[in-house]
Amino acid sequence: MKRFSCWLLLLSLPFVLTACAGSNQLLAEKDSEIARLRAELDGQQAGAGQLDADLKRLLADLEAERMLRVEGNRIIMPNAVLFASGSVTITDEGKGVLDDTWKAISKYSDRDILIEGHTDNVPIAQKYQGTYKSNWELSCARSLAVLHYLRAKKGAKPAHLGALGYGEYRPRADNSTEDGRKQNRRVVLVVARQG
Repeated sequence: MKRFSCWLLLLSLPFVLTACAGSNQLLAEKDSEIARLRAELDGQQAGAGQLDADLKRLLADLEAERMLRVEGNRIIMPNAVLFASGSVTITDEGKGVLDDTWKAISKYSDRDILIEGHTDNVPIAQKYQGTYKSNWELSCARSLAVLHYLRAKKGAKPAHLGALGYGEYRPRADNSTEDGRKQNRRVVLVVARQG
């Protein structure tokens, strides 16, 4: 009986070894698959990082778009982008916005461009009352600052530029809230329709 068991064991040994070899091959294939999946996951995580960066850039672009709104033939820019509080000096950021805006509207150089200045209804601060009697003067001075900046641009035709100050008298929003006042402090470029 022992002899039979030994022979049986010897006869089955190739099958066991083959099974083990097959099992090793299967393990090697699974290890290879795991390595491929890990590499794919790393790639997806890197892609997710890139996606995150792209999303952040897109949100920043959207924020930039909020600074400048286009409504029909009107380009609306908040004063906070163009001017410091109480100032008529265009900020560096404001110059960049105006430069980008000019690139878009310069192809309409044969049309009139009216620059409107608007304020909220907060009276002129005491320290500026010697310079500006009211919000009308401040809004006029700001629209003129934009006019002179655009006039210096290549292709700007002075005969097609105009400036106007509405002061606080054409609000877009309720002046009783800070957000409303912020919306009301703006400069609007109106590109006249061809006609």
